[in-house]
Amino acid sequence: MTDKPSTRGRGRPKDPERESLVREALMQSAYALLRDKAFRDISIREIALGAGVNSAMISYHFGGKEGLIIEVVRNQIMRYGPASISAELDGMEPSLELLKEAMSRMIRLYIKEPWIPRLIVDEVASKSGRMRELFADRLASQLVPKLRGLLGFLQSSGQLREDLDINLMPISFVSLVAFPFIAGDPLKEGFGFALGEENREKWINHTVQLLLRGVSNKSMTEGEDVGNGN
Repeated sequence: MTDKPSTRGRGRPKDPERESLVREALMQSAYALLRDKAFRDISIREIALGAGVNSAMISYHFGGKEGLIIEVVRNQIMRYGPASISAELDGMEPSLELLKEAMSRMIRLYIKEPWIPRLIVDEVASKSGRMRELFADRLASQLVPKLRGLLGFLQSSGQLREDLDINLMPISFVSLVAFPFIAGDPLKEGFGFALGEENREKWINHTVQLLLRGVSNKSMTEGEDVGNGN
């Protein structure tokens, strides 16, 4: 009696290289659209069309449009935001300079990619649902512990004030960085200040000094320019 042939493995075998190219094409297409349009105005069909693939590939690779968009945001933060520091400075002892650079990179990223804070306000902060869940699961859960770990080391090594609550510090960090981008036009109309490339370094310098001079031990900042905008 012969065994029946197994049904496992039937169908077209997976091609890792091709699947990687499809993922990248979808992310590039979504990224291009996000720079010009709001999340809710972008359809699955036009993302797929821009990538030159079937729209079913979005669900296959990312679980849906929300998953794809979160991955695009994550990619930008990992490549250009504060998360990119860990790859470049691996093995270096954490320092206030590292905290300063993390804040500087986030501000520069938000100026370069204003759609990111806009997406967070429109689809994460003001709504509940899949986008908020994915943001918390795939971004916040990865980035906040890293920031808290850096702050904890700085405090334990005597570089930060002992009376600061390390669990609350990441909130202060994010608030200082994100608020001007969230405020947008009202900030310009009410305070006469528009955050853009022309005054990027001035704002980075101000924000970094505001944070670091508030959290650092006094002896470490006296006579020292901790936020020179470099």
